[in-house]
Amino acid sequence: MEYKRLGKTDLRVSLLGFGAVQICKMQEAEAIDLVREAVDRGINLIDTAHAYPNSEEILGKALKGIRDKVIITTKSFETSKDGLLNDLETSFKRLDTDYIDIFLMHDVSKDKKLDELLNNGVVEAIIKEKEKGNIGFIGFSCHNPDIINRYYGIEDFTVVMIPVNFISTEFVDKNYSKLVEEDIGILGMKPFGGGRMEDARLSFKYVNQFEKVIPLIGMQSKSELEENIELIKTKSHIDDSDRKSMKEIEEELGDKFCRGCGYCMPCNQGIDIVQVNFMKVLFNQFPFDEVVNPKKTKIVEQVDECIECGECIEKCPYSLEIIDMLKENRDY
Repeated sequence: MEYKRLGKTDLRVSLLGFGAVQICKMQEAEAIDLVREAVDRGINLIDTAHAYPNSEEILGKALKGIRDKVIITTKSFETSKDGLLNDLETSFKRLDTDYIDIFLMHDVSKDKKLDELLNNGVVEAIIKEKEKGNIGFIGFSCHNPDIINRYYGIEDFTVVMIPVNFISTEFVDKNYSKLVEEDIGILGMKPFGGGRMEDARLSFKYVNQFEKVIPLIGMQSKSELEENIELIKTKSHIDDSDRKSMKEIEEELGDKFCRGCGYCMPCNQGIDIVQVNFMKVLFNQFPFDEVVNPKKTKIVEQVDECIECGECIEKCPYSLEIIDMLKENRDY
């Protein structure tokens, strides 16, 4: 396994990161075995989050005795100081560790949420945890390329996690050069579009164009691990045949490929558009009970309240067929 510098953190990370969201669906023993195999194969960057059901707990067991070999990234959705610090403390316990290498504020994709993090003292509190040595580096995960320019003015901003795939190209188009110039560590999430893009070879070819991006890949088997390791090592240029294939996939998925930016919200009928339109993705990533339960059922049933006013479509920067997407995800 080769390693590269993760921006100004100066951490040496493997070319490929292990996305630990999908181990939530695995039997614990199998998940632990897979994580340890990934570390044995040289993967030293592991990404999880407080919100990923039992992911942190599995990692805590899998990394026992080898904690010093890995760089752990975890995240919190909280926008209150007490809530976020509670999440951080819970992550320490679950992961069986006394420090987090990289701590990200989860899905900071709207100005309102960033303002809350700043005004509620959350960012200040995280910086203090860094100064205490409880956290190595801080940053944000984000589904909206337009807000990232606000991050640069925040003290100790060193890492960002953004979607990087050949459909969600707006993130690298708008942000990549500036992030590289500012020496920010770039973690590439959803290189397979949350499982919606099935051609791994094409997905890796696209991501491998961007030298400073470390892709995070969710895996559920040793065969997937082996394939991903081989593909990340394969350095080949995108040719005309690849571009044609990418275009075909983009045309098939493009007008119904939600990025999760939230520009379509709020809905006047109270529909949680983003959650509904990620139901298929969530079902593929999380345990059954985390997706099929009364809370999620209520969210999906709200689609019946849609009056098809079209406001969400007008607000969507990608001109997605949101009303059709809502119905498809409801029916699924």
